Amino acid sequence: WELTTGIRYDDFSDTGDTFNPRIALVWATRHNLTTKLLYGSAFRAPSFSELYAINNPVALGNPDLEPETIDTLELSFDYKPTLDLQLGLSLFAYQAKDLIEFVGTSSKTAENARDQDGRGLELEMDWKLSETLRLRGNYAWQRAEDEETGRRVADAPGQQAYLRADWRFRPDWVLSPQATWVGDRARAAGDLRDEIDDYTLVDVTLRRSNLLKHLDIALSAHNLFDEDAREPSGGQIPDDYPLAGRSIWLELSWR
Repeated sequence: WELTTGIRYDDFSDTGDTFNPRIALVWATRHNLTTKLLYGSAFRAPSFSELYAINNPVALGNPDLEPETIDTLELSFDYKPTLDLQLGLSLFAYQAKDLIEFVGTSSKTAENARDQDGRGLELEMDWKLSETLRLRGNYAWQRAEDEETGRRVADAPGQQAYLRADWRFRPDWVLSPQATWVGDRARAAGDLRDEIDDYTLVDVTLRRSNLLKHLDIALSAHNLFDEDAREPSGGQIPDDYPLAGRSIWLELSWR
């Protein structure tokens, strides 16, 4: 068993002082399993414009703002069933208080507008299948809600997954395909647009080491299948923010 703890103290002339503790309890459960229980708190002090902006009638400051705060709790397991396979599982929850937003109709003022609760999990894998092939991947699920209304927080992905392979098919040659999937994003209350589409981005990199004595070279294709991927705009852009289409990159590295 191992216990690590600390505390951070900050004092702001505008918003006062704050104490934020952190605690980590680590248990070597077995020779191939480690269990961790982590707690921490943090804060974000209001920015100068959130406190004092007066020249922009659309977004006015508020000198009475309190800092945003968050308390987090995490339980994680690091498991190595074989020498070639490592697995990780993390369960987490958090509670954020006094989140700052500009609220109002025609003229908006910074306020400690709402509190937010969240929970989720993360899975990780690193698997060396052979001397020439390695797989890495992760999956994350999360749900964040407004504490007062119980509605999901808009725009943040509810799920995300990633998988990558590194194949050394010849000495000094490595082929690395990878795929990233992002999905399950909710619109804000009152946003009547269609639901945000999920997307999958596929990238491929071919790397050659020691092409010359000190030269490495890599050729990469990003968004190989030219997926029409978009990130939510919060209502500002009707069709959301488009991500880059297919692109080809050439990298030279001289040692």
